[in-house]
Amino acid sequence: MYILIIGCGRLGSSLARDLVSRGHDISVIDKLESNLDSLGSGFNGKRIKGVEIDQDTLLEAGIDKADVFLAMTPDDNINIMACQIAINIFGVKRVIARVFEPLKENIYKKLGIETLNVTQNAADMVKSRILKTGSDIITALDDNISIVKIKAEKSKISTISEIEKKYNCIISAVTTGGITRIPGKDEVINAGDTAVCTISRENRVKLVKLFSGEIKL
Repeated sequence: MYILIIGCGRLGSSLARDLVSRGHDISVIDKLESNLDSLGSGFNGKRIKGVEIDQDTLLEAGIDKADVFLAMTPDDNINIMACQIAINIFGVKRVIARVFEPLKENIYKKLGIETLNVTQNAADMVKSRILKTGSDIITALDDNISIVKIKAEKSKISTISEIEKKYNCIISAVTTGGITRIPGKDEVINAGDTAVCTISRENRVKLVKLFSGEIKL
């Protein structure tokens, strides 16, 4: 897969090195040579020093051949403009932008740009660990869907299949007495069980209430 990344800060450079190691063709654009140097001598992708929204620079990096375009600069205005160029001028099929200022996320969404809100996702994970939210976020898959751990306080809540259907989620593991297993769809969640679940933010709140006994299925 050919992937073009603009922005070679900590996030962009980390993505570039990892994706190259997985066998993808990578080009990285950054206006600072020092950022490009941070990729190291072992980086086998293409490094281009230039303005991230300059069309000639983007063409030099191969945007017209890119399967994926990643806008990872710390400037939301640059990310938004670059994504619009990638989508509307060069027809890149998959475009993902880092949201640097969380309050600007709605601008990306109104323009139909897929986002990665690193700041908000990290804040949600920290809050889930220090506040009594009833669930721990293991990882955020995007701005809405997360993989979480939820502990059941109520006895015999319901079967896995009934919970998944009601809350549009996937329960991939259950821990009972320190032993973790992949559950069958007919298994029942009991008090003391901890479920690992992929679920939306809205349904996560509802599922926590179900597991605590605050509401019924």
